[in-house]
Amino acid sequence: MTAILAIMVVAVVTVVVAYPLWKPGPHAPPDPVGPAARLATLQERKLQLYAAIRELGFDYRTDKLEEADYDEEVDRVKAEAVAVVRQIDELRNQPPRGPDELEAEIDAFRRRLAEEGATVAVADAPHADDRGGKLFCTQCGAAVAAADRFCAACGQPLRAT
Repeated sequence: MTAILAIMVVAVVTVVVAYPLWKPGPHAPPDPVGPAARLATLQERKLQLYAAIRELGFDYRTDKLEEADYDEEVDRVKAEAVAVVRQIDELRNQPPRGPDELEAEIDAFRRRLAEEGATVAVADAPHADDRGGKLFCTQCGAAVAAADRFCAACGQPLRAT
């Protein structure tokens, strides 16, 4: 009786400990695209380079680096930081895109998604897919029926088109 109880306790502990290994992890969000995402990436890189310069200075002051190595490494990191700051300035000084450019980019993105087999919804209403007449929610992309007034997946009100 005691052996059965001990086996059950070991089994429960094993399951509790091993569950995180079997559980699927969260999916990574898709990489953002466009100038804003590029700007955010560059600003993050700039902060990393500034931190690297501070770290090199600390290492030099604590005699972890010799002067020649410090000078060489700081010059390299500073040159990279200057290049990143220039790219940030160029992105910030770009004129905003006009509606025609945005529409062209959106159309190109939709064509690319259609080639990959994904569906793209437009406007505030359920959208009929060009390939099969199926309707999709514009908020979350879930399939909806023509008679539905709300999306079952996200609750978005649906307008008839």
